[in-house]
Amino acid sequence: MTDKAVVWGVIGCGGIAESRFVPGITAARGNVLSAVASRSPGKAEDFARRNGIHGYYQSYEELLSRKEIDAVYIATTHNFHYENVKLALEYGKHVLCEKSFTVNADEARKLIRMARERQLFLMEGMWTRFLPAIIQVREWIKTGRIGEVLQVRANFGFSIDVSPQHRLLNPDLAGGALLDAGIYPLSFASMVMEDKPQFIHAVGEKGSTGVDIHSAYLLKYPKNKIALLSSAVGVDLNNRADILGTKGHITVPAPFHRACRVELYAANEDPLVQEFPPVAQDGFKYEIEAASSAIRSGETESAVMPLDETLLIMSTIDTIKKQLGLVYKNDHLT
Repeated sequence: MTDKAVVWGVIGCGGIAESRFVPGITAARGNVLSAVASRSPGKAEDFARRNGIHGYYQSYEELLSRKEIDAVYIATTHNFHYENVKLALEYGKHVLCEKSFTVNADEARKLIRMARERQLFLMEGMWTRFLPAIIQVREWIKTGRIGEVLQVRANFGFSIDVSPQHRLLNPDLAGGALLDAGIYPLSFASMVMEDKPQFIHAVGEKGSTGVDIHSAYLLKYPKNKIALLSSAVGVDLNNRADILGTKGHITVPAPFHRACRVELYAANEDPLVQEFPPVAQDGFKYEIEAASSAIRSGETESAVMPLDETLLIMSTIDTIKKQLGLVYKNDHLT
């Protein structure tokens, strides 16, 4: 394993890149952000100047042509993930792609196959999994502190006051509660259950733009394990997660997606509360460090967020989309 810093580029200069990735990579050890690119005129230059980044481009190809760049972070809207990741892989770059990974499972399957053929690192940016508090949750489950898991309950939703053209409500940008907010409880349940759901039932409400503004999902797994999940982009939910087992339960208080406190209530034990430093704007540093460590070690995927699980989650999302009547432009292209 080399100690050389991993040099990154960013494709897409929107809010998540500036408010989360830039602070995260600044705090992450062994990483350098070298260049950014946006196809919107002047946007990359403004982004670079605000954040002290040397390179900026209006062409993704120009950024990807830079030999010193080892990896790219894809921060565009969901509808562009497939084409942007594909382009980066074609240029031989390792990729960390913001969640949801793609719009559908077929897109995910093609990208995973391509990365594996080219032996390039590829990972969905589910940053929550890499937080110290969530690592503690997995350890409690693994060591049997709550016995066998029976249920997962999790939700994530927030109120918004934006125009119909905003990415959260725009069907052309694959907006809606499911892909933007629902990915958090769905990925959390997948992490805990470590299995494929045998039964999926979804209900929800579509807003005036045709995307789901709130939706709920019941998933049944082998051994009668179940997950009760929900998401919203128009309603404030309680944003917590609970894992119920045969010998106790674990609570991740709100907001569970940026957990800094976890609570263990095990049978015949006093309640145990573990607190971690608050997750600030640099919370992406944990996933960035994990990705760069894997890249330096020559690994092509993450054991914490493996590609096969990303594909499984996208397949679950496809089933939910069908039940909710959600069809995006990308779905007609695969």
